[in-house]
Amino acid sequence: MGDKFQLIHDVSPGTTGWTVKVVVAEKFSPKVAQRSPTKYQNLTLMDSEGSTVQATLYGQNITAFQDELLLGKTYLISNALVKETNAEYKAKSGEIQWTISGRTRIRRVEENNSNLLISTYSFTDFEDLPKYMDSNVDISVIGMIIDIKPRRIIQTRFGKECQVQDLVLVNKRFDTVLLTMWETFVDNECKYICQNLRKKLILIGKHLKVTSFNGLSISTKADSSFFIDGEFELVEEFKSWGHTNSEIIDNMISEKHYLTSTPSKLSSKLSVPTAEKDFTEIKNIQGLKTAKQFFWIKGKASVKVLNQTYWYMSCNNCNKISSENYGDIYPCVFCKCTDAKAIPRAKVYMQLTDPTGYINATAIGNPAEYFLQSNAEILMNQTLIPTAASMRLSMDEDEIFYVKAMTQELSTDCKFEILFIVNPSQIAGDKNTGKAPVEHIGEPIKFLEPTTKRSLFHSDTDDAQSSKKKT
Repeated sequence: MGDKFQLIHDVSPGTTGWTVKVVVAEKFSPKVAQRSPTKYQNLTLMDSEGSTVQATLYGQNITAFQDELLLGKTYLISNALVKETNAEYKAKSGEIQWTISGRTRIRRVEENNSNLLISTYSFTDFEDLPKYMDSNVDISVIGMIIDIKPRRIIQTRFGKECQVQDLVLVNKRFDTVLLTMWETFVDNECKYICQNLRKKLILIGKHLKVTSFNGLSISTKADSSFFIDGEFELVEEFKSWGHTNSEIIDNMISEKHYLTSTPSKLSSKLSVPTAEKDFTEIKNIQGLKTAKQFFWIKGKASVKVLNQTYWYMSCNNCNKISSENYGDIYPCVFCKCTDAKAIPRAKVYMQLTDPTGYINATAIGNPAEYFLQSNAEILMNQTLIPTAASMRLSMDEDEIFYVKAMTQELSTDCKFEILFIVNPSQIAGDKNTGKAPVEHIGEPIKFLEPTTKRSLFHSDTDDAQSSKKKT
């Protein structure tokens, strides 16, 4: 990038006559300030030594500069307002920040500094994603976008409606993972991706997190940023790989196994504890008040309430309850998908026990099918109260459960949902890493055709529910 201009660390409040050559390393979506109605947009600028500074646009300047300061491009910048960052933001934004306004001089430089930019990224391999599940640790990924699911609306526990949309990424080992885009990323990046999906775009994402949603997936954070088909050698190499393997990728897209309810095979690489001290004793989470916590528990599960409904009819896009008949296409009132399909989903309310106590918990989807040793369509067609002969109702041996604590209505105590079930007897192989296979994950279950069309009306509570046939 040359050395005749100042570097970022040369510029401080009060410095005059400076010009810095920078590349736009990150460009975030505009937001509204928490304590005022002011709209702002942050950018991360990088100089030739890799030093960065946060630059901010406010109000009408966001629109005025929307065609300037393009992601990955190089500029000469001078006369920005330089000030110290407020103490509460220094850890995240650095000591100094710039404000760009109409007085700021910006000149585009035709240079390709993509290698410098990409050198600052540390990509997380898809195989390593389970290490960061539910930890909120920042990760960066690169992958080819092979599919995008319909936009859906979800409601947070605070009653706010948010729009989300899921992308399917594939790596060079043909592993797939779901990337959930939230809010402004749906309006911006997802809109562009939908228009250009056939091009098999290469996505580079930064400041992402790994969650246990849908088995294992990636999600955006407030400060996430993306390059889509950026001008990088790494991207060209990925595209060349995609061209060489186009037949395999096209078959993946056609078969769409990654859109079934079975989580990605990457979930089978979860780092399951093996030492007894690493498991949470149930007595320590009885009466838990703080939600959004995750625990590994070793114990047994059993069904104590036999007369419960072991499935519910759901939207295939958002998994929310549906009043439609099996197989019907309908507009979902929850996610706003106009062509949702009604499908059964397994659900079981059971009790987890270990030597220290017990908790009640719900398993939905794959964990429920694994525990019951059945699948949702068989459960839908079962009319009699179940017995040990028709499904598994208890465990003879200890198994390992990954449990999430959640808030519940009308109670300050948390409720619990089982996200994964691991059979300890299957732990084998790499004793150094302690990784165990997740027992309920495998090839998609081949469902049986139902003998009758049925639907289920029930609230999303832990009580046993009754099934009703739609008239």
